[in-house]
Amino acid sequence: MSRLTVVVENLVADVGPLLAEHGLSIWIEHNDTHILYDTGGGRALLPNLESLDYEPDQLNALVLSHGHYDHTGGLEKLLKVRRAPLPIYCHADVFSAHLDEENGALRNIGMSKSQKAYEDLGARFHFIERKANPWPGITLLADIPRVTPYEKPVPSLVTMHDGGTETDPFHDDLTLVIEGDQRIAVVTGCAHAGVINVLTDAEEHIGRKANFLIGGTHLGPAEPEQQQAAMEELARRQELDVAAGHCTGPVVAGYMQGMLGSRFTHMGVGRIFEI
Repeated sequence: MSRLTVVVENLVADVGPLLAEHGLSIWIEHNDTHILYDTGGGRALLPNLESLDYEPDQLNALVLSHGHYDHTGGLEKLLKVRRAPLPIYCHADVFSAHLDEENGALRNIGMSKSQKAYEDLGARFHFIERKANPWPGITLLADIPRVTPYEKPVPSLVTMHDGGTETDPFHDDLTLVIEGDQRIAVVTGCAHAGVINVLTDAEEHIGRKANFLIGGTHLGPAEPEQQQAAMEELARRQELDVAAGHCTGPVVAGYMQGMLGSRFTHMGVGRIFEI
């Protein structure tokens, strides 16, 4: 049986020593392989790993969902406490310019260091081009095709192009799919490509319907039409359980819980899901 433990998230699932922060990190145990999916914003990762009795040196690999600071901020600290190099699986565009534009001002929300700087600390990058199966029963997908008519990019999230800015295409948006004993789980960081696009792509590649979705959905900052259409599609998928948080936002998470009922779970640091 595979197990997923929420290590970093915006909220804590229960009272205790665990820390919350704006970010995401999930510890995955699958067939004796230990994988960390994202590292949160940097403040909570190591304290929460200690509280949850997970050792950084147990990790066989790290998977990065995309290059935003709230998913990569703990990478430097993680590398510094490990005794051995760490294989890291991601799309090469994690190192592209990820910016937030507001009132004409640009703010860097991407990786804090260069590829070489992380490699000097022990990172060993493996770049994904569309699809990889690094471990039996686990598939990594990036970048995700945009096929739905209603899942749109957030205009304020931009990148640099020809000396100016353009809407960030998020080629580095990477999904992890686990074929567990009981469930087909789709793990997302923020689903910048659109949560329904992510599910559709995952199911096309594994040839089966997913019955568990966990992670951020980025529906919080989405337009109301996109929020409604995506949630209606999730509701139609009667076989699908959803554990959402982070960029889903509390308001949308509340609506989602109302639509999905018992099929919905708030993520929360410390929550464990067996698949």
